[in-house]
Amino acid sequence: MRRVRLSNKEVKELARSLGKAGELLKDADVVEVAEIEGGRALYIVDSQPALLKAQIAGLGEAIMPSLYLIHKTQLGQKAISLYPSVVVDAGAVKHILNGADVMRPGIKGIEGDFNKGDPVLILDEKKRVVAVGIALYDKKELESMERGKVIYNAHYLGDKIWKLSIELVKEKS
Repeated sequence: MRRVRLSNKEVKELARSLGKAGELLKDADVVEVAEIEGGRALYIVDSQPALLKAQIAGLGEAIMPSLYLIHKTQLGQKAISLYPSVVVDAGAVKHILNGADVMRPGIKGIEGDFNKGDPVLILDEKKRVVAVGIALYDKKELESMERGKVIYNAHYLGDKIWKLSIELVKEKS
């Protein structure tokens, strides 16, 4: 896998494109991008896989926090506070951890505001982040729905990106 270091100008542009989540790059010394399969890329911030860029059919490109960032770095809590989230019931978690998208009946709570195409954290009932998805509907639309697929599951604990993130950090150690 090829890694390319971003220039200071490119880092500033990336931070600007992320809106308030650009704060995650504020104190970064080195930001690299590593292209991975399926047109996806990992942004590696100070040797830590921090952001995932993915092409989502019908929604375009999205940049979201990696689960490695959330679970294994000091910026994890800050990242959690910057993104909206949904809480899913226990029965949905095992399906989500197998790559299933989030269905409306499985959602028990919604925190924060989001639009269609925005990254959304997916939490279990104990408020642990189990996946990161992309909203298929605006929050208001989602709240009024009773059924159907509402969040695309882009990255979940134990998936290829999670495993790759662990390997990348081991290589640097």
